[in-house]
Amino acid sequence: MRKSTPLFIAFLFLLTACAQKIDEGAEPMKIGGIFALSGLGASQGQQELNAAILAVEEVNAKGGIDGHPLKFIPEDVSLDKLNKAASAAHKLIDVDQVVAMVGTTWDEPAQAILPIIEDAKVPMVGPNQTRMLEGEKSYEYFFNVWYDNAVGIRELLSFAKSQDIKNLAIIRPIPAGFYQYVSDRTAEIAPEFGIKIVSDIAINDPAPSDYRTPLSKTMQKKPDAIVMVLNGGTACTFLKQVREMGIGIPVLSTEAAGDAYALTTCPDLMENLYVSYPKESEQYAGFAKRYEARFGTPPQTPSTVTAYDAVRVVAEGLKKTGGQGGSVLRDVISRLTLDGVSQPNISFDDIGYAYTPPDVYEMRTVRSGAFILKEVK
Repeated sequence: MRKSTPLFIAFLFLLTACAQKIDEGAEPMKIGGIFALSGLGASQGQQELNAAILAVEEVNAKGGIDGHPLKFIPEDVSLDKLNKAASAAHKLIDVDQVVAMVGTTWDEPAQAILPIIEDAKVPMVGPNQTRMLEGEKSYEYFFNVWYDNAVGIRELLSFAKSQDIKNLAIIRPIPAGFYQYVSDRTAEIAPEFGIKIVSDIAINDPAPSDYRTPLSKTMQKKPDAIVMVLNGGTACTFLKQVREMGIGIPVLSTEAAGDAYALTTCPDLMENLYVSYPKESEQYAGFAKRYEARFGTPPQTPSTVTAYDAVRVVAEGLKKTGGQGGSVLRDVISRLTLDGVSQPNISFDDIGYAYTPPDVYEMRTVRSGAFILKEVK
């Protein structure tokens, strides 16, 4: 075999570099994004948008999609602005003519948007939706890279059992979406761990500021611990009122309440909070470093990294279809396996949700202003 000369190697490098360059005259491939950028959930939605932007910039730095740049077009839809969901989706599809979409922040906006993307045959990859969305109707054009919350709930209940907790009470803002899903799955799985749900209260307010009444009703049932189904932006208010009322039992929750955003707000209150949280992959440190260099702050919520991977799924799909969208892109994504940052091998099951290993969650709490792991005995 003839040896490659240095000149030949240099030529190959130059050829590769040229092949990876954006064609200045190429039409951009448009991706839409729908996140909570103001209102309820904005602290999380802005992080998700930043991660999506980072992913798009990194794709473009490597030549885009066959020389075509990716163009990202974001829209703002939050839980308290659901009336804007349909118009935002139609704008992206009908006016901007996006080939795919990424989003939303939480289940409720997605519920309003999924029928629209299904009719338009525009694939959408979500960063943090529960399996409840596919409960009544299967959406062929929706995919989700978020972890199966049932796995996290099992980790939480396993920890509760290890702490000899036998009676749990649940408090949540509304009887819908993510909050309903966590409540339902907790009640469904709890008996496997010998745990009884003694109370389940929905406050019927998506952003409550006063938890005293539901807490008083809850404590009448004499629970050993409370499962709080809230997010990092509202958890501190809840935990503050728990302390003010002299409630000393542990508070358990999902990753939504135990993120870095809450840590910056009320670290002392979080020492009574125990959450099941997705483990950081081997690639996470590199992602976090690039994210902080780009936006001046480290990632603060776990859906930041899944939003990043959601864009990468779309980009990888477009590379394989040569830029085609619709059913062609849908079929390619359904068969895709991606080396992700949130998980090493992202692939989708028959309803379009990422497979979740049983050991992807871990328990953690806060001590001296920092997260620490709690062993499940």
